[in-house]
Amino acid sequence: MTDNNTFLPAKIPSNDERRVEAVKRTGALDVDNKDLFIVYNELAKQISNMPVSYTGLIDESRQFLLCHIGMPEDIPESIPRDTTFCQFALDSTKPLIVNDCKNDNRFKNHPIVSGPPNVTFYGGFPIINEAGYVLGTLCVTDVDPSANLSDYQIDLLIKLTGRLAHQLDIQSGQREITASKTIDLLRVVQKKLPSFNINELIGFLSIINGSLVDKEMANILSKNNLIENDGNLSPLGRKIQKDIGLDIGIHKKIFVSNDDISSNLDNMIDELGDL
Repeated sequence: MTDNNTFLPAKIPSNDERRVEAVKRTGALDVDNKDLFIVYNELAKQISNMPVSYTGLIDESRQFLLCHIGMPEDIPESIPRDTTFCQFALDSTKPLIVNDCKNDNRFKNHPIVSGPPNVTFYGGFPIINEAGYVLGTLCVTDVDPSANLSDYQIDLLIKLTGRLAHQLDIQSGQREITASKTIDLLRVVQKKLPSFNINELIGFLSIINGSLVDKEMANILSKNNLIENDGNLSPLGRKIQKDIGLDIGIHKKIFVSNDDISSNLDNMIDELGDL
């Protein structure tokens, strides 16, 4: 028999296995991407006028926090899935809005509702990828009993979460392209340069990426006719690069600076309102 005062986990969505695969394909789990995603929590906090905003991806066992605002700095990056609010938002593409957590059967027995900090409001906005899977949530919470979201605020937060999902899709696509290009490179190099080892491959990639290599590596690449004496790619090196269609831009990380975040918040909110 279950204790009436026990917090119970949500039912597992029927598509959870495929959903979790989609989460892992993002490549965002266990990676510090705060600089990429903090802007979304800044905007969510500003739109909602609530003190806490966080973004998390949920796999089969945990919620990995991409970033958060208003939560303790020492909070773990990963939280057991069956202890989270956001697990209840995985089975729908619509926002989960709980205006009174203390009187909601799903949340009233959660330790942070029945005890400090005594959360009263929860808004969970599903992060839906291009294939329609819910990867996790962008959330806002408050301890003020009068906290709520207007229809306009909810609409803005839905659009904001859509932007975040698109960012993850782009990142996932770049990761898959990079992996594909690397596999292609390995195959081409293995065929054309069967004696090459992994360090020499890295050296060749570094030259393609416009980076410097040490003298020893330069000598190895030169002896294999991949670079000229001046360090530029040789005709053979350029042919291999062309064969795999390697774009050096793939290896560069998308980055949003703190200055961009602070200066563009109002503009981004205006843009969301125009969508």
